[in-house]
Amino acid sequence: MFVDGEGMTDVLIVGAGPAGSHLAYLLAEQGLQVTIIDKQAFPRAKVCGGGLSRKAMNLLDFDLGPAMHQEIGGAILNYRNRDAIIKEIEPMAACTVVRSEFDKLLLDRACAKGARFLAETAFIDATESADAVSVVTSQGTLRCRLLLAADGAASAVRNKLFGKDLVAYVPALEAMVWPAEGVLERFGARALFDFDGMPRGYGWIFPKRDHFNVGVYSPFGGTALRQHLDRFTAAYASLQQPLRVEYQGYIIPLKNRRNVFQRGRVWLLGDAAGLAEALFGEGIYFALKSATIAARAIAADGIGASVADSGLYSRLLRRELLPELRAAAWMARLIYRFPKLAFSHLVLNQHINHDFAGLISGQMGYRHCLFKTAVGFPRWLLPSKAPESGGNPS
Repeated sequence: MFVDGEGMTDVLIVGAGPAGSHLAYLLAEQGLQVTIIDKQAFPRAKVCGGGLSRKAMNLLDFDLGPAMHQEIGGAILNYRNRDAIIKEIEPMAACTVVRSEFDKLLLDRACAKGARFLAETAFIDATESADAVSVVTSQGTLRCRLLLAADGAASAVRNKLFGKDLVAYVPALEAMVWPAEGVLERFGARALFDFDGMPRGYGWIFPKRDHFNVGVYSPFGGTALRQHLDRFTAAYASLQQPLRVEYQGYIIPLKNRRNVFQRGRVWLLGDAAGLAEALFGEGIYFALKSATIAARAIAADGIGASVADSGLYSRLLRRELLPELRAAAWMARLIYRFPKLAFSHLVLNQHINHDFAGLISGQMGYRHCLFKTAVGFPRWLLPSKAPESGGNPS
């Protein structure tokens, strides 16, 4: 336990996941005093598909080393394990990681740059004054100039200071499947996406070093996810007669209902801000991107009196991230409402399926892909107006 009110740190980051640790590194690089707190000790288990896109790797721009489980050189796109399209992508489209290892790597990198990490220190409450924020934690009280919340989809900071209804999310279910010897090698270095993995959603198979990560997700939400996942896995020979299976559920935050990302000296990042995309449910890239945007805003405004009123961080998010997230929500609504038609008209269309693979790697933006998707889809099926970002959980 530390002494209440000990010292003053420039920036206090709650949550040592990808957004928090990457931001801590960037801010320490600016010469700021950075403290990270997390309710858990690291390494810690974290439920996640563990797919890291090429664009996310480019943002980090350093060697992931042993944290990289499998280089992904292509994508298998299919519908009910039929009519598969295999798209090879150069350079490497993505890689797979295990979050306990990946997150610890990012945290260690931040600490090596000068950030301080306080493990098993949970956020409880915060009070903002004219020039600082007083943060009550499970280990005592800390003071900071800026409080940055990167504590995930169930963010304690967001729930306490912004309201529990700010972010809408949907459930996902995954299974870690340890297959028989030789199965992973035969499956190869590709990620599989089945556009009928569950009703109005998709299923994935991501190869890791010694197991598969398999899951189902729909931007519309849903129930009976275990039944959908069992039906999905039953369609693939590689997943039959496994040595071991572990199931884990989690939530994906698809929408910030009021587009509120900062309030005074308190900012929300990544999943805590509701910045996952609706088409594939990807959150890691947008968490890392929100960290880079926050670092840019802090570099521009500093952490003095003006930072509480500037709003630069929110403006950058609205300009650089939200248009992509809205386009992803459009595509998700269109494709998953009519999955069979979407697969036959879009995924099997050689002029368009390359773009879907490009979304996985980051070579294609959601807005550009949405335009090409709308052009290729039957006009009578297009919605009469744009759906709101992220859809509505059911």
